[in-house]
Amino acid sequence: MTLELPIVDDTGVWGAWMSMLNVPAISVAMELKIFESLDGQPASAEDLATQMGYQERALKALLPVLSHLGFLNDYNGAYQLTASARSYLLNDSEFSWGGVFRREGRMLVRHKLLVEAITGKKEVHDGRDRPAESWESGQVDIQMAREVTAFMHSHSQASAVGMTKSIDFSSINRVLDVGGGSGCFAIALAGMRDSMRCTVMELPAICELAQEYIANAGVSEQVDTITIDMFRASWPEGYDAHFFSNIFHDWSFETCRELANQSFDALLPGGRILLHEMLLHDSGKVPYPVIAFSLLMTIGTMGQQFTLPQLIEILESAGFTNISSCHSYGYYSVVSGEKPV
Repeated sequence: MTLELPIVDDTGVWGAWMSMLNVPAISVAMELKIFESLDGQPASAEDLATQMGYQERALKALLPVLSHLGFLNDYNGAYQLTASARSYLLNDSEFSWGGVFRREGRMLVRHKLLVEAITGKKEVHDGRDRPAESWESGQVDIQMAREVTAFMHSHSQASAVGMTKSIDFSSINRVLDVGGGSGCFAIALAGMRDSMRCTVMELPAICELAQEYIANAGVSEQVDTITIDMFRASWPEGYDAHFFSNIFHDWSFETCRELANQSFDALLPGGRILLHEMLLHDSGKVPYPVIAFSLLMTIGTMGQQFTLPQLIEILESAGFTNISSCHSYGYYSVVSGEKPV
């Protein structure tokens, strides 16, 4: 079964979804007195982290969102308040909206999680708030697996099909889809030609669910699954491409380097690594849905969205060459590197 793309891409839906972070970004900045600190003296994310004892990774994700919303000005990486923030978002202002955002913040789970990400003081939560921790442990129960797989499938289906329309896979015949979830990308690749073979590499509960998606798509002869913990077990060999969609953005730079090294070691000579990610502009501050997605990553994962130069550095450190990037669909791009022959 080959799906045809909708007549419009999904960028509008991404923008609407990521707008959910607007309120917690403001309410958290008010609660943690970030606006007050920047009113006293403009600062970079690094300086603010040092001054206030907050987590630099989270501030680097938060401040560009507040800038996009019109409450901070960014002067070469130093942030300062705009007139709007000074009038309405300082807690002691006569016109402060603090009452609104304190109330809203109390009702939002993401407010609490973002406070914890910035302060580094985490409480015990239902594991569904931070699913990446379950993946890191290698233990995912079937209920969480079903919920997260459906979630990822929903926002990946169009980009999976769109990728096959814009990226050249003519030289690739056997793909290992690392952390492939529902298998929607493997399924889309299988729809390109009968000779394509794909394997979804996942944890046991996810593989069980992926097999259902694969069977429903009618591509069981081309797509299979393999149960492997990518952090703790040897990767299968014999593939000419390793595909990662929304995987690197879940992890730290150090972990991404480990994944790139594992891919390099397992790939056939001449094989390719393919990273399907939303790329930040080199400035790290646009486009808005991508900077907001990066903020979401600080809440639920150990990662962030990357710029192209950052991914190039990771891949080159593992030994990949001829690294290039191509826009695939919506906000997504595919970054490709080759293992030398």
